[in-house]
Amino acid sequence: VILPDKYDLVIGDTFQLFYRGVVLAPNPYVYDIVSISKKGKNFPRYFEFTPEEEGETELEIFVYDANRNQIGYGKTKLCAIEPKMPEKKLNIMCVGASNTSKGQWVCEAYRRLTGSGGNPEGLGFDNISFVGTCKKGKVGYEGYGGWAWDTYSSTLFGGVWFVGEHNKENVDQHSLWQDESGNIWKLETIDKGWLKFLRYNHNENAPASGKLTHYSNATHKEDIVFGRTTPEKESPFCDHDTSEIDFKTYMERNGIDKIDAMYIQLGTNGIDNLENVTEDLCPRVIKKAKTFIDIVHAQMPETRVVIMGVMPPSITGGCGTNYGAVRPYCDVYGVATYTLEMNRQFEAWTNEEGYKDFMDFVNVSAQFDAENAYPETEKPVNTRSSKTEMIGTNGV
Repeated sequence: VILPDKYDLVIGDTFQLFYRGVVLAPNPYVYDIVSISKKGKNFPRYFEFTPEEEGETELEIFVYDANRNQIGYGKTKLCAIEPKMPEKKLNIMCVGASNTSKGQWVCEAYRRLTGSGGNPEGLGFDNISFVGTCKKGKVGYEGYGGWAWDTYSSTLFGGVWFVGEHNKENVDQHSLWQDESGNIWKLETIDKGWLKFLRYNHNENAPASGKLTHYSNATHKEDIVFGRTTPEKESPFCDHDTSEIDFKTYMERNGIDKIDAMYIQLGTNGIDNLENVTEDLCPRVIKKAKTFIDIVHAQMPETRVVIMGVMPPSITGGCGTNYGAVRPYCDVYGVATYTLEMNRQFEAWTNEEGYKDFMDFVNVSAQFDAENAYPETEKPVNTRSSKTEMIGTNGV
């Protein structure tokens, strides 16, 4: 049972902790999961608590097998607060990958803080702005599909658009393609007449025109013929003149006077090995993350950095839809194992000397209902039946 040190709760808002996000097992529900707390309710899939006053409450989670042998245990603190409007104007920056690129969670956070009405009801604070070069209405942020920690700290372009007619669909996402020089490219985003690829095993420039041939994992394997390529975008924090990451230049270029807090949701992209999650993979992710955060803190020492962690994958078939039967992402329990261990190591990092004074960790994994939050579609239960079931259509 992998729980963070604490959860921050808001008075009047219902907190739900879903067991898929904290209990490490292929199927947690074959075990007896019991939440124990002086406040709240224990349900089969989650623990629920709606605080009515400020204060701390301890939550313990016990896991038993069918013979009542305890096989898992974890505890955390639930810290309920009444939110108060900041005393001074705050600029918030949200940073992420495809989960952030359309701005949904960023806009909902902005609405929750600054809006009125709705459910949960907005707080109506009038001195909070969300800043960034990606815009959705008045909300700014930085979020790009397929990006990882090292994309933001690199001066290379994040991806390349290959322009030409094609027949690729969502089922071909994350398939691999080879250019005429032998370099492998991973298909990240599919639009009509446009395909965005990420470098897979190289740091070479994209060819100006030509074709890509199928390498692995696509459903539609026909060659991709393209008439031109164009870089997607380099890190928004890159200074074009010096080719260095420079937040001062970034803020001057975009009319941002300061960044008080940076909320970062990264970590799903870049998984290349699920065989050694604890010994090898997660420490490599942390090393890349530290490279970026060290730059942030050196150049903006007053900025608070909040790591949000990663969410569990789709367990209803979304990974199969996106990634076929090719590792690592088709291995749903492997990704779930990575998710929980990565969150544990993210929190440990934010508690380290040299980081704990300006960093926090927020565990979003347990508050995300992975069984019901991903896009789904109805599909026959088999090719000989008219009976249908809900199958996931997106993996992460």
